[in-house]
Amino acid sequence: MKLNIRLVLLTVVGWALLFAGDGRTQPPPPTSECPASIGSIAECPNTGCGKDADSALNQAKNRPDIPSAAAVKHKTIASTRLIAQPTRWNTGQDRSSIRTPGKEGTPVELTGFLIRIKPGSAESCNCELTRRVDTDVHLVLTKETDDAEETSVTAEITPRIRANGHPDWLFKNVNDLEGDFIRVTGWLMLDTKHIRQSHLLPTETRFNKGLKRATNWEVHPVTKLEVCQKSVSACKAGQGWEEFSVP
Repeated sequence: MKLNIRLVLLTVVGWALLFAGDGRTQPPPPTSECPASIGSIAECPNTGCGKDADSALNQAKNRPDIPSAAAVKHKTIASTRLIAQPTRWNTGQDRSSIRTPGKEGTPVELTGFLIRIKPGSAESCNCELTRRVDTDVHLVLTKETDDAEETSVTAEITPRIRANGHPDWLFKNVNDLEGDFIRVTGWLMLDTKHIRQSHLLPTETRFNKGLKRATNWEVHPVTKLEVCQKSVSACKAGQGWEEFSVP
């Protein structure tokens, strides 16, 4: 116990020294290890938990609100891939530089072919829980059905949105949509966990690694999921969309 307390104090002190005196607003410190008492997503704070996790990123992932239809901006796979992203990002870095018009926090809709669905695993945003109901579902979207995953854009269904009126949005159900042309609506977010840091925190031991995709910009969380029920050309013209549900 004493060792754990010393590690937490070391992290907080090192964090404060890192940002002291440079005029920047001090961001929240990284999260600490998850307490064993957290047993479901309802008990998990929006900042998440886990050693050296980015609480500001976790809050962006865990927003529970639904965008108004009038505010939603249409995006394509191509236009999403073109959004500029930083080449370096440190854990806990202030996110105001990426929260500008058209970037993080912008409500968007994105259409594409769902070429792969991946079940989530233990992540700090979800307090390292592992039950499917408490984890994300990763949607891999491409412009064409035969495009490589390296050209894709990611969208993610979160357990908090699932608990907010979409209990059927589980991996076992969404997995049936593989190959379909879909439309997701949600919040644009930069997954900075997969951008290499310029320096490590005092207690960090490794650098972030990228994923097999075209960009770290995501639709995360997804707040509306629709499936094309007519031809792709009809759906691109705005006709033939049906909200996903399980009979």
